[in-house]
Amino acid sequence: MDTKRIFVLGNGFDLAHYLPTAYVHFMDAMMVVESLEEDQELGFDDLFQKYIAGECSDREKGFFRNTKELYKIDDLRLSIDTVKNLQTKLKNNGWFQHFKHHLTDVDTWIDFENEIEDILLNIDVLLSRDFDNSTILSQDISVDTEYSLDRYQIRKASFSDFLGDTLVQFSPKYLNDMKFKSSQIQRILRDFSIISKVFGSCEEVGGYSMSKEVDCFMLHGSYDEREKAKAHKNCESSLFMTFDIDRVVDKKYLNRFSRFYTGFKGDEVFRKLLTDLGIFSEIFTSYIELVIDRLAPIKSFDNFGDLGKEIDAVYTFNYSNTFERLYPKSLENQLNRTEVQYIHGSAERKNIVLGISDLGEGKLKKYKIYGFVKTFQKLVNNTDYMFLDNNDVKLTSKPPINYLLQNDYEIIIWGHSLDSSDGEYIREMFNLNSDNLLNRVTIKIWYHGSPHTQLANLMHIMGKDVIQEWMKKGWLVFQAAPDIYVENKKIKK
Repeated sequence: MDTKRIFVLGNGFDLAHYLPTAYVHFMDAMMVVESLEEDQELGFDDLFQKYIAGECSDREKGFFRNTKELYKIDDLRLSIDTVKNLQTKLKNNGWFQHFKHHLTDVDTWIDFENEIEDILLNIDVLLSRDFDNSTILSQDISVDTEYSLDRYQIRKASFSDFLGDTLVQFSPKYLNDMKFKSSQIQRILRDFSIISKVFGSCEEVGGYSMSKEVDCFMLHGSYDEREKAKAHKNCESSLFMTFDIDRVVDKKYLNRFSRFYTGFKGDEVFRKLLTDLGIFSEIFTSYIELVIDRLAPIKSFDNFGDLGKEIDAVYTFNYSNTFERLYPKSLENQLNRTEVQYIHGSAERKNIVLGISDLGEGKLKKYKIYGFVKTFQKLVNNTDYMFLDNNDVKLTSKPPINYLLQNDYEIIIWGHSLDSSDGEYIREMFNLNSDNLLNRVTIKIWYHGSPHTQLANLMHIMGKDVIQEWMKKGWLVFQAAPDIYVENKKIKK
């Protein structure tokens, strides 16, 4: 009786091949790009300078040492234009700005998804608090000037004119009243530029003192623009002053009733977060395309073990084309299908999925923000979301009985954490063995280091009784994943 062999790949598959696709690898490389001050190309050693210099754990040192032995790293170059384009996106993206300050508590892509949900829940806290009549400052604008003496020589009321028709300032008391959530929510609002600090300057006109008529102009943006404002001073007799106005918010983010502002507008706030998430996906897509997919092996990787046998289907949760690039012989000679199925989209097709697993039945569902949900994104982006639905494999949770009379099935999971964020797929696999399906499905978990985390995740999703039954009957097997470096140790520069 034939055995249909199916591979299910997670990010651990890429990491097992010493490709820097971990969340921290991506963030470290992008922080190098963002901080670059001169126009220059960037190579592999530039992007991963922290790891190349050994400013990391011994495990990471070994990882990048093997990467350099297995791949043509010298061929990897990001052009000046590419770097500039990425810099612009990174500096203006709220998600990147937020996550670069959370490198110690966001370590994996699962943590990344959990942090997205936490941010959305913090926005719910923000939206649940109404303004009072002192929240939005009008005449008594709070201003910090470079020269403290000047602060009392100009009417504070005049600063309200500088904010124009679209900006207002709100009282710090509103955010401070959120107590232990205050610092978190303020950080989020600043990272996404929903609240900000604007810079401006005033100059004396015709010898009048600053307490009287002044010629004022505003400059919005960075401290570089503030320095340009200082340079505007060209007459020693002119009194020139720069100032900051903090906690400024665009009126489009606020609800208003008559002439009173009543609170933050949820639709606009979530729209900003969702737009930035789309741009963050574009940034990560560029990283996969320009870095990961361009790391060509010095020599084609050798097929081994189950990769040397016939493969009937490959389903990957990764965005890279690693399997096709590194094992072309498996595709040409053994894979009984035309292409690998990308469950969460691919960088090549530019339809990757980044988000949370579900809105749940709690606080977030009322906002109908399904754009953050992976299932919604998969439908909109037209990814290969039909898991285990394949004409050659003929394996679904409820197939016609005659499909399974002719074949056994072996599902090999390589490098997937089996976390609950992908629980729907895990449950689908474990629903395959039942009396009417003839119990002919075996699941092999290829683990790295230890199977404990994956086993615990499976018990959390399926329950200990189901997992215990599968292991007793030999339907669920844990095996150490192959060591790719050892398998290809003859590869040298």
